[in-house]
Amino acid sequence: MPAVRRKKAQKAAETGVPESGVADSGASGSSPSDSGGTMLVVGPGDLEGRTIIDASPAGSTDHPLPAIPEEAPVALGLTARVANATFERDGYKHLIKAAEAVYSYPANGARLSLPAQKMLNFMIHLAGSQNFANKLYRLPKRVVRGNHKGNERIFDALKEIFDSSLVVIGPFRGRRSRAELRILSSYVRPEEEEDSDAADIHFQFTDAFLEIQRTSQLWAKLSGPAMVKVTSTYALKLYEIGMQRYQMDYPSLELDIDTLRKLLNVPEGAYKDFGILRTRTIDRAIAEVNHLAPFRVSMPDDKMKRRGRKIETVTLEFQAKDEEEVVETFLERERHSAGRRARRAGTVEALAMPEQADPGPLPDADDVNALWAAALHALKGRVPAPLLGELEPLRVEDAAHGVRRLVLRARTAATADAAGMNHWPTFKSTLSSLTAGLIADVAFEAPNRRGK
Repeated sequence: MPAVRRKKAQKAAETGVPESGVADSGASGSSPSDSGGTMLVVGPGDLEGRTIIDASPAGSTDHPLPAIPEEAPVALGLTARVANATFERDGYKHLIKAAEAVYSYPANGARLSLPAQKMLNFMIHLAGSQNFANKLYRLPKRVVRGNHKGNERIFDALKEIFDSSLVVIGPFRGRRSRAELRILSSYVRPEEEEDSDAADIHFQFTDAFLEIQRTSQLWAKLSGPAMVKVTSTYALKLYEIGMQRYQMDYPSLELDIDTLRKLLNVPEGAYKDFGILRTRTIDRAIAEVNHLAPFRVSMPDDKMKRRGRKIETVTLEFQAKDEEEVVETFLERERHSAGRRARRAGTVEALAMPEQADPGPLPDADDVNALWAAALHALKGRVPAPLLGELEPLRVEDAAHGVRRLVLRARTAATADAAGMNHWPTFKSTLSSLTAGLIADVAFEAPNRRGK
């Protein structure tokens, strides 16, 4: 062996570094400190989940580091793909939540407050917009603060989520499991909480919680505006379950009483008697959900299963509302929350408008066209499509007794007669619902004559 090569071999034996200058990962007893190596400094994102140590002599950068094998990526389920597409299209108007998370409940008898539950739904949807990647997320405060002017409630809710675990029952890595998962691995709370929307909420989910969402195949599509109007934890959970089930072929759900209590976040040990549980939580939640959701939920007495006098299981039934009911639900969400409970109970008396009261200026052409577009959607399936295609909006005009009506032009006299004789009540009720009673009549004009 030449003298030069003998010196190199001797140096390699002393330092544990082969002649190539790259450390042998299989050599025993070697370490970066033994070889005089240095830690490689990289920027955020450069490692891509790898741990890389530069075991070459200081200053040596001539040789590439050995590749570290990565685990196979987890295949994305339908929930992740739907969440990503929904966020791009609607932002926070609609929120996607995995069915496994919908049917989860706090562990150890704990209970998440209403603000914490609402915030968690926004946080899950934000993570879904990025395929539930394991990263630090940033959520604008304006999304979750609502009408509350301070920030202490926001960060108190965030701390509450951080301290909580959820019990999730469902498929986990190919097997049906009962998993108890921490929700958050970290969050950031600024020392000075300014009453400004400029600061954001920073948080990171645990990877186990993300994997449940990432691999899910079923989801609930929640309405952001509807969710923030819900006023009780019981109603919010019932709303989430209904939004996941009401459009399914078999939307009924049978639950034992213990599971129902957990899903609705009923405090452990409270309302032990089913009659009290029903009047204090279930019935009130059903009434609120029926007022704000696009479906109706009921709990039929004849489907309750008993052992003696004790009720052991109940069945929740979810049924989609018709077009007119959906319109009324939308208008109710747009009304002020004051008086909503009385309206739900039917104890609000309608105030008669004085005859001399001015209802305001008549709508212009753009408003009339927009009204007709909304009416076409609401009338779909209730009035034949060919007939609707023969009508177009003309104007809104004052009628007798302070009522306003929409005037529609029909292409032929026969069309006007058919619409007036067979479908006038349907047009009238639809317009009244869309305009909260401001436009409560309709007229049909035909060529060379007017008809109703």
